[in-house]
Amino acid sequence: MLKRIGKAAALAAALVFALGINGYSAELSLNQAKTKMVATLYKGEVGKRALYADSKLKLKGAKIASWRTPDQVKVSEESWFFFVDEQPGANWEHDAKYVLVNKKTGAIETMPVKTPPRDMLKYTPLNPVAKANLDVLKSNIKLIKDIRRPIKPIKIIKQQRYAVLLSGGWDANNNHSRYWNDLSFIYKTLKNKYGYNDDEIFVLYANGTHTPNEDLDGDGTDDVDYSATKANLTTVMNTIRDNIPAKGKFFFYSTNHGGSNGGYDAVLYLWQDWITDTEFADLTKEIKCAEAIYTMEQCYSGGMIDNILQVADHPCTNPKITVMSAATHAEYSWACDSEGDYDEYAYHWTSAVNGKTPSGSVINADTNGDGKVTMKEAHTYAVSQDSRNEHPVLGSCITGASDATLYAKITVIKPNLSKPGLAKPIKPTLNK
Repeated sequence: MLKRIGKAAALAAALVFALGINGYSAELSLNQAKTKMVATLYKGEVGKRALYADSKLKLKGAKIASWRTPDQVKVSEESWFFFVDEQPGANWEHDAKYVLVNKKTGAIETMPVKTPPRDMLKYTPLNPVAKANLDVLKSNIKLIKDIRRPIKPIKIIKQQRYAVLLSGGWDANNNHSRYWNDLSFIYKTLKNKYGYNDDEIFVLYANGTHTPNEDLDGDGTDDVDYSATKANLTTVMNTIRDNIPAKGKFFFYSTNHGGSNGGYDAVLYLWQDWITDTEFADLTKEIKCAEAIYTMEQCYSGGMIDNILQVADHPCTNPKITVMSAATHAEYSWACDSEGDYDEYAYHWTSAVNGKTPSGSVINADTNGDGKVTMKEAHTYAVSQDSRNEHPVLGSCITGASDATLYAKITVIKPNLSKPGLAKPIKPTLNK
């Protein structure tokens, strides 16, 4: 009898050992789950991806929230949770994965996603790329003040031209310093190169604060007007609609994150909110002036072009519209790879219209030598210098609209009504 018991115990011990050498036991540790996940999904090597884990087991019934979906994942069994950023360095949205590894069975469940979990700071970095990225997210928190900015009435002085500069950042963690630098560069360009005054420029940024101050051009005056919420953007755009003259000029510039709802349906992220391409186009269609220029850096920004152009009254002379985007409707945009803490397309485009880089290096994008840089010339230069995996797009609603400049004077063109030059929303022409 004792011999039988001894044999049974030995058999059980052997079974436990066999399970152990197969990479997991009846209850996987976090490290075992990571090893199995990496071996199964990435053949043992994550490469340049950023890999994170929740060090606490996800219990049955737990929910994992993405930016736009509070219950993106519902955990059905006790599991270890991993987040894989497939494209570190790109603006969100871009390819990523949520991965659950069942604690008991080792079964792997993978969900392709486009944004990180909302509570990224609680996750543990599992490789150097993830650690570097997490350090950036933590430092981003210091860029804004943790206060509720008082809501102030939007006041506008009637002007010949208006500019709206916007960066939402989504939240404190993802509000990168390069977005502030993008805004600062174009703000200085508008004032120093094109003679804009503060009353002609509306800045909507994050939660409305920045540390140590909200001074974009270093003149000692705070330049951020409002937080980048949908309500504030709507009010600013409608106020400009009600005040801009028929011979006026409108300029809109956006940076930070963007997303896609599929196809040509794009979204622009704001502060803990977003606006769809249809909603944004509705804000633009009643801005009646001579020229309207839109420059958009965010991911999937090419998906905004068709909506902005299609809602315009045709033959599109009031206003003549030009839209430039850093990316097509189906791709994400990137931070600079070597030029500094800016976004790639925005850096080169703004350098072109400014005539020099932020550091002062002279840039000549004036290909016809007439002393002015048109939107087409600026876009062409930016495309020629853009070394990231993005394909900037230019669309216009009438032939000659992209000959506009940021100067107050309106560019005179003779519209060719037989060839309206409307960018085709189904197959936009790629300029790179």
